[in-house]
Amino acid sequence: MTIKTANGQAGYSFHQPVTFITGSIGVGKSSLLELLKYGLGGTAKLMPAIRSNVQSVQVEASFQGRNYCFAREMGETILDVVDTDSGEVIGPWSVTNRKYMSKASQQLLVLLGLPADLRIPKRRVNPTSDTVGISFFDMYRYIYLDQNGIDTSVVGHTDRNLDNKRRAVFELLYGLNSPELINLAIQKGKWLDREKQLNANAEAVKNFLDQANEPSPEQLQSQEIEARTNLEWTYEMLQAVRDESEALLGSQREMRDQVSALRSRLSELSALRDIVAGDVHKSESLLAQLRLEQQAMQRVEAANNALSGLEFSACPRCLQDVTRREVPAGHCLLCMQSEEVADRGETGELKRLANQISETQALLLQDEDALSSCTEDVRGVERRLAELTMELERSSSQLISPQLEEVQTLSMRIARLEAKLEQLEASGARWGNYKATLEEAVAAANEATLIERSEAELQLSLMENRARISELSRVFDETVRGLRLPWYQSASIDPDSYMPVVNGEHFEDLSVGGARKTIVNLAYHLANLQYAILNEQVAYPTLLIVDSPRKNVGQTAEDVEVGWQTYLALMRLQVNHGNSFQVIVADNSIPDDLPFEYSELHFTYDAPVVPGVPHPGEGVERVS
Repeated sequence: MTIKTANGQAGYSFHQPVTFITGSIGVGKSSLLELLKYGLGGTAKLMPAIRSNVQSVQVEASFQGRNYCFAREMGETILDVVDTDSGEVIGPWSVTNRKYMSKASQQLLVLLGLPADLRIPKRRVNPTSDTVGISFFDMYRYIYLDQNGIDTSVVGHTDRNLDNKRRAVFELLYGLNSPELINLAIQKGKWLDREKQLNANAEAVKNFLDQANEPSPEQLQSQEIEARTNLEWTYEMLQAVRDESEALLGSQREMRDQVSALRSRLSELSALRDIVAGDVHKSESLLAQLRLEQQAMQRVEAANNALSGLEFSACPRCLQDVTRREVPAGHCLLCMQSEEVADRGETGELKRLANQISETQALLLQDEDALSSCTEDVRGVERRLAELTMELERSSSQLISPQLEEVQTLSMRIARLEAKLEQLEASGARWGNYKATLEEAVAAANEATLIERSEAELQLSLMENRARISELSRVFDETVRGLRLPWYQSASIDPDSYMPVVNGEHFEDLSVGGARKTIVNLAYHLANLQYAILNEQVAYPTLLIVDSPRKNVGQTAEDVEVGWQTYLALMRLQVNHGNSFQVIVADNSIPDDLPFEYSELHFTYDAPVVPGVPHPGEGVERVS
């Protein structure tokens, strides 16, 4: 790991199988371990000096035998990643959820050969479709035993959510479970959720139908058969009435034809009468005009006859004598114009008018006779039409009306029956929905059963791996026994919770002082590491990082012996397994003359983890 500050950088190597990080309180031992986690994209608990001075951290690590370099700026959420074997840049990755960018915790799973989106059911018992994601850092808890949890928690088991992940990770690492099996469990949970939801929906429909007093499916079937039978019978009756009405109407067709013919005849006669009446009116008007003209001419003729016998001796205008003038014979004494001898009878104009009046009177008489004849014909047709119409109405009232009433009654009955059938169909549809929902629920249950069978087959193939728990339990017992604890009687791994059990007591029941829990927790992780070294089939990493392995351990001779035996356990690992593992331990100090090879990173207040940031010393606080 390389730490960069404004004043320079410092590199720390962890290539030896066992590396100790030592130094006094506050020199940054725990922060160095937290920076390892931070450099891989995790969250970290960092002291103020780290947060204030470190600019970036770079971690070189090996995953599945391949080497990578991870670089992260302090306070940033981007992780730059390079495959150092090939030089390929495979980042950047985001340490948070970011759109269009890979997430570090998921891509680290891929480097371990696991699916990126690894999810498990939230509930181990009766799992549902609710899932929670498993990240690389859920596995990291198995290889990093931090100072805060070493005497209180085994891989976060005190947190209910983390405990579910702890168990799931253990099962994956030891081959008790697999991504395929987890996926089957999730799919089964989804089908079981669907079955539950469908059954709830069906129950809601059933309650509604009961409260609405809906007929049962059997009653619906009976009522539908009855309604359809009645409807069919009613249609037959309606058709019979219509046929009968048609026959009655046929008997009246001749009378209707006569009525139609009379109406046509009446229309023609009325039109002819109107024409003749018009002619009469015209003749009367002409005759009146001729008579007026005749009267006028007769008055003129009378005046002429009255004045023709007068002889003037003086001009009526100037009163001069006109008798002495010589006037040709046959000329007027006054105007001296030639005079015609008038016939004392009627003039020719009066005769013409008299003849025209006579002719007009003759035509008028003819028109009046024709009008009288047409009027009589119209009245005769009207009387006959009225008689036939009354007879037709009387016939219709007596013969057709009852059929019409029957048709109306039957039609209303058909409407009621069809409405009832619609109601029955609607009820049937609701019952059909209820039945279909139940069938879907059964289908969902069947799907869950099929998945459960596949799940059982896959579990059966992994069943032999359950023996690994017993084997791990023996390794754990040997590890605890090897620490030569004065209170040791027995040690094992609970096959259900995968938690350590010592002297028949579970981890939570160990003494509250903390020392026993610290030692048991450390022994549990050492046992897991040793088993992973011995069994390459398991996916458990052969890396262990421990912060303060002697936390809460006292200073008596017996306590010192326990601490010594802890380091001897590390010695046995190196002697027996060489370079096939890696352990990093942070402690204030280590025992003198350890009989095995190791690497030590020692820090002091003058040379702390962060270069260029000296510590003032234990118990001293800067004020400026």
